[in-house]
Amino acid sequence: MLEVLFSDSEKGSMKLAKNYNAKTMLGGAIGYIGEKLTKAELEKHFEGQAVGGSSQDVVNIGFSLDIGDISGEIDGNERQNIFRKVWGRFDFDSKEQEQFFQNQRKDMEKLLSAAKDGIPIRIWKSNAPYSTCGFHFVCHLLRNIDCNISVVSLPEYNPISEDEIEEYSHWGEVAAGKFYQFLSLEKQLSKIEKRIISDHWHDLMEENAPLRAIINGKLTSVPENFYDFIIINNLPDNDFIMARFIGKLLGEYRLGISDSWYALRIEKMIEENKLIVVENKDSSHPYGKVLRKV
Repeated sequence: MLEVLFSDSEKGSMKLAKNYNAKTMLGGAIGYIGEKLTKAELEKHFEGQAVGGSSQDVVNIGFSLDIGDISGEIDGNERQNIFRKVWGRFDFDSKEQEQFFQNQRKDMEKLLSAAKDGIPIRIWKSNAPYSTCGFHFVCHLLRNIDCNISVVSLPEYNPISEDEIEEYSHWGEVAAGKFYQFLSLEKQLSKIEKRIISDHWHDLMEENAPLRAIINGKLTSVPENFYDFIIINNLPDNDFIMARFIGKLLGEYRLGISDSWYALRIEKMIEENKLIVVENKDSSHPYGKVLRKV
């Protein structure tokens, strides 16, 4: 079974989940912020089960396919330009960027090889735009390969007791020891479903909009400023630190949009004189500016 996810953090969590062992996790070094947990609290925190199989049978497909040009190859010049645009402020050098796309290509070849060899493929998708785009891309990639595909769709929340739930916006928020809880949601993807989803991705590729978002449950091409109203409606009257403001948006709206996209749009507003930079409080931090609305 090859597990397919749509970000590096999700891939890392699934690699742990495949052979999850709570005792091993408890035996590692643990850091604390605030009060130290009791042994019982620690055991509850790390309790979980393994998904099973080899940790090598996990791939990450796609890189933020909800953003930018999707008309070419997944690791072509267009996508590499998106990488620079979205992650450039984090000082990735050319070697690290090259390695990232090599890993993308390697995982995609691993997926294609598994599909052709008859190895079952299990896709872990969520309603986060990058994940839904990745799912559509995979269906398009495997369109003409007769293979066994199943899908585990992340629910918006998971009941953990009669009066308590856990909310999720993407698989990166699920602890490695908890993935097994969602195996009962696994469903087979039919050939007709794969073809319909592939056709939709083909249409989106032709439209090649700057952005793709989920509207009424459907993946839709949208303009670059689609999420700007969220930023504008939440701008404080006083000076604010960019990092804290982005953190507030991520926490309140939980749309599966990256912090980098919010940062790009905020920088666009600075260029357009809708926001001004009061000071660069922490030049070592990509979001260290103090801003004020005009």
